[in-house]
Formats: sequence, structure tokens, C-alpha cells
Amino acid sequence: MIKRESLKDLVLYLGFNKEPEGEIYTKTFPSCSLKIDFDKETIIYPTDCGLVVTDKTTSNFEHNENFVVFECVHRLLEKGYRPEHIVLEPRWQFGRDAKGGKADILVKNV
Repeated sequence: MIKRESLKDLVLYLGFNKEPEGEIYTKTFPSCSLKIDFDKETIIYPTDCGLVVTDKTTSNFEHNENFVVFECVHRLLEKGYRPEHIVLEPRWQFGRDAKGGKADILVKNV
């Protein structure tokens, strides 16, 4: 499992580069950049390139699951998926009830 204590090692292993200022690590893909800020404990997804984050709960260091989502998004971008085809934390409503669901990652074929 990816934990906060091992996250920096993972980021370096994945080929992220440390920016000159602060504790921000960046990896640039052909269509966008993915960043992680260890000072603010935030994951910075490329929303400026079309990736949709519907709930900011996956953008912090509070739950180890967020690091898995981060690593999955990294893999998708590395494999050539475009950021505008990725949605984090989409929600659905089932039937007429208030029942609903939420996924970690949705990859659209648009």
C-alpha cells in the first residue's frame, strides 16, 4: 500500500522532478503536467487541461486511497490517455430513490 511516508520515494521512482521552489514535484506529459505539493499536502491534477475533479477529497494526503488514485491517473496519462477523458469522483443516482454511487476514476471514450 502507498502511504504518506513512502509517497516521495514513489514520486521519484515514477520520474517526477522537484521544482526549484518549495516541495513541489512535477511530471510533464505531452498533453499536461501532473504535480504533487508536499508542503501543502495536495495532489494537483491537470484540470487546466480538461481533467475533471468533481470532489476535492482525492486531492489531499488524508487517505492512502488518494495515493492509489494519483498513481492510477499517472499510469493513464503515461499510457497516452488525454486528461479531458478522465473524471475523478463522479457520482451517479440510481433509480428514483436518493441512492447513489461514486467511483474513484471514470475514463470516458469521447
